[in-house]
Amino acid sequence: MDAEGKGKKKKKRKQDPLDEDGHQSPGEVAESEKQPKMKKQRKAPSEERLQASASLIESQALLAENAAEKGIGGTGKLLADGKNQPVLPWMRLPIKIEAGQGVPLEDVRGLDSRLQDALKACGFVELFPVQAAAWQVTAGGHSAAHDLCISAPTGSGKTLAYALPILQGLLGRCVPRLRCLVVLPTRDLAAQVFKVFADLCPPLGLRVGMAAAQTSVGTEAATLFPDAIRDQQSIRGMAAVSNSSAVDILVATPGRLMAHLKGTPGATLNDLRYLVIDETDRLLRQAYQDWLPFVTAATVGGPGDPPVRGPGGQPVRGPQRHVLKIVASATLTRDPSKIERLGLNCPRYIALGASDHRHATILHLLSHAREYAMPKSLKEFKVVCAGADKPVLAVALLRQLANEPTLIFTASVEATRRLFVLLHAVPSLRESVLEFSSLNSGPERAATLAAFRGGDARILVASDGMTRGMDVPSVANVVNYDAPIYAKTYVHRAGRTARGGREGRVFTLLRTEEVRHFKGLLRKVDNAFVKDYALPKADVDAARPEAQHALSVLQAYLAAES
Repeated sequence: MDAEGKGKKKKKRKQDPLDEDGHQSPGEVAESEKQPKMKKQRKAPSEERLQASASLIESQALLAENAAEKGIGGTGKLLADGKNQPVLPWMRLPIKIEAGQGVPLEDVRGLDSRLQDALKACGFVELFPVQAAAWQVTAGGHSAAHDLCISAPTGSGKTLAYALPILQGLLGRCVPRLRCLVVLPTRDLAAQVFKVFADLCPPLGLRVGMAAAQTSVGTEAATLFPDAIRDQQSIRGMAAVSNSSAVDILVATPGRLMAHLKGTPGATLNDLRYLVIDETDRLLRQAYQDWLPFVTAATVGGPGDPPVRGPGGQPVRGPQRHVLKIVASATLTRDPSKIERLGLNCPRYIALGASDHRHATILHLLSHAREYAMPKSLKEFKVVCAGADKPVLAVALLRQLANEPTLIFTASVEATRRLFVLLHAVPSLRESVLEFSSLNSGPERAATLAAFRGGDARILVASDGMTRGMDVPSVANVVNYDAPIYAKTYVHRAGRTARGGREGRVFTLLRTEEVRHFKGLLRKVDNAFVKDYALPKADVDAARPEAQHALSVLQAYLAAES
């Protein structure tokens, strides 16, 4: 024991009864900086905003090109915290788009009237800033000169940002071919993106399919590539199989995608024009049967490859082609070794920032920017307490929020089960709470999510891994029962609410010793203004008997499980 510690008796921390493993506090970090003051922005006409956006994008694109040519940024540059981190030159000069007013559909140049009508039929009346920026960079889907990287908070409209240029670019297709591939890490995420395309495709005469292990490989193959399978059956073993596809756009998970590319007749990427890698960070962290090198190798023809031929045998396109790649993530990695695996061609980098940067200069170096941003419509609160009081305060808070859709996060699958058992034992919450966990089967999770979306239950308990990319627009509140350790985790959790410009709230329950780390975590998040939230003493006292009863039920459950 050092001199400073001598003679001092170490206080024993009161442990959260739900935390049977003794949840440890993360390392301490510096106190958060003073909050920047918000400045009012003069509202400009929509046409003026669109022209300004285009001009800004062009200016920043030129700066990025010059930086890449001159080697500005390179690798191993100092970040704001003084640490060395490799950053690719083009990532150091992003096209910085500020959260703010959208652009009415009528003012979007080049937007096909059919696509405009389809958007309006789905309730869209304007493009969010990130969507307008992606539209400008891709020239409405007609330019493949630059691949596109999109880093924007959850709920900012990333899916539609890449879907619109793709749909516009495919409007002129004559026969169905697999021309767009969208890859996502999980079946649930694939289903959400599939729905976005499925809502817009029918009036455009386009077709979208999904390969995400919801049915057998054979059933999917018969749906996605029926003509190719019939051709193979009629040819009886001959090598020639047509490239026919029943869909123009395929939304897939890596495992099922590889199953089709390696084993389904006619499943080919020969006609591919667009490749989207969504939730890029997560896909890059996991091998998924080496899908990435397989797909990227197939998207660029080599000098010795035969030309693509039409039905009559005539060459319709030579082997040299470029597929437009779009990578998207709420927290896009800046590790060059990972980014370079994507094989990007002259990429443009769109980074959606927070409103307090709207007056920044065009030359906004990423190395001096905060890593994450929160939507302006989000209100953030923290509830500080002793660990032993967390269950009581959680019950009191959820009783307050009982009539609003609320998503409550824990740190693990096991913690999710324990908290669910506790809340289900609270009489006033019993009928409102559901568990969304990998401990439940796929059909059970689907039914749970449907019940939550439909309003049959108001409280959904889940862990981080189960909810990444979950799209439930009606979520009004997020509660962090277990405090996040990383800023990235906090952003993803908070991103479940305040989506698409809607208002939302996030509450974080903190033990006293976790406050300092939490404040340090917020330094990495733009537009994060977390206020203290005081639960009325009367509400806490009213919740205490129910919470104590629920704790006894939980203890009995844990004893039976041990």
